[in-house]
This record gives sequence, structure tokens and C-alpha cells, in this order.
Amino acid sequence: MPMSDQAINLLLQIPLAGVVVFVVVIFLKYLKEMIAQMINFMAQQAETNRQFLSTQREQMNLAIGRLADELKAMREELAEERGIREGKRKNRNL
Repeated sequence: MPMSDQAINLLLQIPLAGVVVFVVVIFLKYLKEMIAQMINFMAQQAETNRQFLSTQREQMNLAIGRLADELKAMREELAEERGIREGKRKNRNL
């Protein structure tokens, strides 16, 4: 019972299909590892960004606090100078 050319051709394609499936499986494993590494990197980057922003926020709050103290001191100084001037004007009028 001789095999037909189509049957022989089909039997020759089976190993080729097996090689293709094997290569696809290896590639999918590689993609899975790369995606896991990317997710890990993104998580680390997000944590770094959170720490940076937290530090920036703290520094900004401190700077705003110092600025508020400086403005308060300037207002008090200005009010004091105005009070002195007002007092001199009243004394002249007496």
C-alpha cells in the first residue's frame, strides 16, 4: 500500500508545525518574563516618584511656612512704623 504524495507531504509538515509551536511557546515565555520585569520596574518607579513628591511637598510646606513667618514679621514691623508715625503726627497737633 503505497502512500500518496499528499500523505507524505502532510507527514513532513507535522515536524515543522511542532517546531513552530515550540518557538511560539519559547517566545511567549520570553514575553511573560519581559512583562514581569516591566511591571516590577514600573512599581519601583512609582515608589520612587511617591518618595520624591513627598519630599517635595514637605520642602514646599516648610518654605511656605517660612514665607508666612517673614510676611507676618514684615506686617508687624510696618504696623509698628505706622504706629510711630501716627503718634508723631498726633503729638504735633497738640
